[in-house]
Amino acid sequence: MIILKEREMSLKIKVLEALSRRLPPSNHMLLRIKSDLGKNIAGFKGEESLHYYLDLLPEVEGEFYVLQDIRLPYKGHHFQIDTLLIFPTFILILDAKYMKGTLEFDPAFQQLIQKFTENEVDKTITYSDPIIQVQTQLTKFKTWLKDYKIQPGPIESLVVIANSRAEIKCISHPNLVKNMVVRNTGVELKVAEFMKKHTKVKLDAKGVRKLSSLIIKKNEPVTFIDLEKDYGVSPDCILKGVQCQKCLHIGCERIFGSWLCQKCNNTCKEAHIKLLQDYRLLIRPTITVSEFQKITGIKNERTARRLLLSSDLSYSGNTSQRVYF
Repeated sequence: MIILKEREMSLKIKVLEALSRRLPPSNHMLLRIKSDLGKNIAGFKGEESLHYYLDLLPEVEGEFYVLQDIRLPYKGHHFQIDTLLIFPTFILILDAKYMKGTLEFDPAFQQLIQKFTENEVDKTITYSDPIIQVQTQLTKFKTWLKDYKIQPGPIESLVVIANSRAEIKCISHPNLVKNMVVRNTGVELKVAEFMKKHTKVKLDAKGVRKLSSLIIKKNEPVTFIDLEKDYGVSPDCILKGVQCQKCLHIGCERIFGSWLCQKCNNTCKEAHIKLLQDYRLLIRPTITVSEFQKITGIKNERTARRLLLSSDLSYSGNTSQRVYF
């Protein structure tokens, strides 16, 4: 097994984490933002948990590749694949879900119903059917391959429930759910079944490498989250100030070469680095000295410039009109 593309924490998680730090508690979107952050982190954990079980996959003749977190262009839009396994005899798409409680699959009405108890309150949430989602990924991937005149042979797909404590139930179409839904502990057995089912080599070693390289080349990760469109958050809503790395209070002051928290008296020399990271995620990827002074409260221009230079940022322009990246 060769992991050609490893999974990375998504831009959306990084942006939502920064946003949850940088919005005032009174902001009416903060609850939804934290909820979305929790869902995205849970999804990431589910996808990450697959790694252990992929290591247990049976050996095959010839190498096979694992590509994680793929986003490919499709008819003016994009489609995503959590985990893609390219074998010489078949291809497998895995879509991992890390969900707690009782999961009731209902393909007849294209839905998944989640029931759980949180803070002694019973909750029920209805989602789109993940079986249909992964089947849609498969259909789009087949069309994408045809556009490049590639015929890789059979393509299978599975929904993987990554939370071992979740209870799986079926409301309708039990055979479909049984065939399409598996716990992460069952991925190894499912792959073994597919290997027995698909024995004819469709891609030789060179073909497997070539297809994998093409997918990596055409992969287009998300590079921008529209906060104003998605959450109604404009740059004016973002809290300015250096955050204390101990108590998380925003509003540290630069005193004697360190950032002093006015709330807990903790000091830190490089607390402004986190602020720069948040600024890049929430505002823009460039900053000027005057903008840096505004968000940090530093009054001395020379001090602000020195801190930016010491942060190992690249820049362009002369001293007076310099832009830092």
